[in-house]
Amino acid sequence: MGSDEQILKVIYKLAVQKPFKQLVQEYGRPALAQVHFRKLITQNDPSITITDCDRFYQKALIDFKSLIGLTVEILEKLTENQQKIEFVLSQQDIQTITIIIQNYKAKRLDIERVFKFFDKNKDLALEEREFKELIEFFHNSLTLQEYQSLRKQFGNLKFSCDHLRQLFQKWEEIVENKNKNPQQEQIKYTIRSQLDDKMQQGEEVHQAQAVEDVEQQEVKDDEVDFADFLNIDLQIPGAKELVQKREELRKSKQEFVDSDFPPSVRSLGMRFSQLSWKRMSDIFQNKLKMFNIEDQKDSRVGLGKWISHRDIRQGILGDCYFLASISSIACRWPEVIKDLFISQRVNSQKLYAIRLCQDGEWKVIMLDDFIPVNSQGNPAFLKNAGAELWVALLEKAWAKMNNNYTDIEGGDPREVLKSITGGPTWLIFTNAQDFKQQLQKFSDMKCVMASGTFQSNPNYANYGLEAGHAYSVLKVYDLKHPTKGDITLVKIRNPWGSKEWNGDWSDGSSLWTEELKQQVKFGKKEDDGIFFMEIKDFQRYFQSIFVCYFKKEYLYNSIKQMAKRTKTIQYDIDVPNDGEYYFTVHQEALRRYAQHKELKYEYSYVRILLAKNNGKGDYQFIDSKQQKDIEVHLGGKLTKGKYSVQIKIKWAIPTWSEHEYQFSVYGTEFLRPKQVPRDEELRKTVMLQVARENKNQQQLTNGLFCAIETVVTKGLGYFYYKNTSQKTFKLKNTLQNKQGVKLLKPEVGDCYQIELAPGEDKIILYSLDPKGVAFTPKHQLIQ
Repeated sequence: MGSDEQILKVIYKLAVQKPFKQLVQEYGRPALAQVHFRKLITQNDPSITITDCDRFYQKALIDFKSLIGLTVEILEKLTENQQKIEFVLSQQDIQTITIIIQNYKAKRLDIERVFKFFDKNKDLALEEREFKELIEFFHNSLTLQEYQSLRKQFGNLKFSCDHLRQLFQKWEEIVENKNKNPQQEQIKYTIRSQLDDKMQQGEEVHQAQAVEDVEQQEVKDDEVDFADFLNIDLQIPGAKELVQKREELRKSKQEFVDSDFPPSVRSLGMRFSQLSWKRMSDIFQNKLKMFNIEDQKDSRVGLGKWISHRDIRQGILGDCYFLASISSIACRWPEVIKDLFISQRVNSQKLYAIRLCQDGEWKVIMLDDFIPVNSQGNPAFLKNAGAELWVALLEKAWAKMNNNYTDIEGGDPREVLKSITGGPTWLIFTNAQDFKQQLQKFSDMKCVMASGTFQSNPNYANYGLEAGHAYSVLKVYDLKHPTKGDITLVKIRNPWGSKEWNGDWSDGSSLWTEELKQQVKFGKKEDDGIFFMEIKDFQRYFQSIFVCYFKKEYLYNSIKQMAKRTKTIQYDIDVPNDGEYYFTVHQEALRRYAQHKELKYEYSYVRILLAKNNGKGDYQFIDSKQQKDIEVHLGGKLTKGKYSVQIKIKWAIPTWSEHEYQFSVYGTEFLRPKQVPRDEELRKTVMLQVARENKNQQQLTNGLFCAIETVVTKGLGYFYYKNTSQKTFKLKNTLQNKQGVKLLKPEVGDCYQIELAPGEDKIILYSLDPKGVAFTPKHQLIQ
């Protein structure tokens, strides 16, 4: 069976589980986006690859001429001519359903009433446990073996009310026919999908809405399809404007000139005001393509031959952090770069579009094909090695998102990595005590990594390195050398595609053995910008590593909201299955305010607390953090259940009593955060759990113990008291020389009193100012 047939079979099974309309609405969109389609297919059949999902998805959009994704109508059309799902009942199964049907008839219950009763979670589909309880209701002596034999016919299918009715009708027919023909050993039968039901009843099946003139291409096994415009989620900012602009240009037969980012000095910025502009279509004329095979002799297959880190060539713009970031991704995940391009081919309107995650919100960036050129009329900034568009367009989208080209000189690679992937990011310094462990962990997680050298070092020129430059970190290897013993090598790439490290383990180093070269897949000895360094040398010459964690199949959702300086915001989030999830608060990037220097914009401190919500005020502490950065996140591997996130943002701009931020959820399943009233007991409940684990408890008097924790990076501190005696204590604590500490309600001021009964423990919370904390507690027993 080919991959297309496998995918169609999964789609048909999905149709049996629940209506397509409900399936699509669960993602909060009018159509299935590519990432959601991947999730549905691979969850139901893990043997299907993401590449096959993407190929099928894009071919479907081209065939049905859809700009917005897989609509309900397209999904119904795809399943229109599919073979019905067939089930086979054994003799034991027939005996089982005979008892079920006899009791069903005897009870005379409406199937819809039965369905609603057993659909405990009200999701309009019977899950495994719910289906089993329903069957046992009609067969109270059913054995586990009998149930499993019957259930295996359906696999993981979830039954809607309509399908449960069909199933019982079929079983009634089978029991009646079996009574007439008792010698029959096995019985085969099918159930219909919702689409089949419509066709049987003569209802109209709606066709997908067509969009004019989207060219169709034949999909070949070793090629990639490209279309004018693909996969637009109309709910994200800029999408509707793109569709409208495209139709306007088609009707007027004009070429697009972007008035929001015009080919003028305004878009260049003052540093590059001497440059002029030229359309790429005029520079390369009929050779121009969006993507192109970089080398006809290249043996790679798939997207790697269309999008490669070798395509990227830097111009006079100092955005090596941008190059290093896209190079890191293009080197290992070229399809991630390709998925950013909504427009994937050269078109006569000269209208292009790219998706980027700006400050935590995915947006459509609309572009024309004008780029800055030098006095010779050649591209002045980032460009492809050949006559392709994608590199220059991606840089232009980054410049448009960040005011102009001048304002994207210099920067933090994490900005780029999270804007391309939406995934959480980290910054680790090479002088950290656990640097090697952190680096290995992120390498094992297959994170995208970029690194930066120190701003100045007199030895850089001698060793082939560039000061204040960003590099891609490709991989980490733990090896055993015949004479040096255990060593750790870091594989690095200069985004310039040249100028390499020439110290130990460089291309021509005598330390290499043929066996070690094979272990690290050492390429040709050439100046291609790729080199290896031992970790001790890496730590000597590189200052930090910028890390981004993402997976192509993970799903992203976000909410833009206002936060008041004095208010704590709480979200409740249902996590439907065990998996990996990250919850992030995003702030606007510093460069967004480059033209408003009078504001003195800086990142604000964010305090974020994550707990599992077991209901009725029962919370389980997961993690907490206080940080001043472009993004602050918590998360990791979580179990199924409800979670609560509390957020407090201390806006750094004095005039901001309220400002907007973006809250995102990213992980294994599509999550829907819901803002709820803050539970005032949440912090105290979870911090009490933390305090009880504190081993540093001091004895204030016989039977009375106290623990104090002041960790600024956690955002919350506490006084914890435990009474192990048989008497009651009354205690007063006065905070002397108090700085950067604020007692949290119901406590106020500089002192508080508590009473502890025998065996009782209590906690007093206080917030911590990241700029500095100081106090001296003075405890007094009250008679």
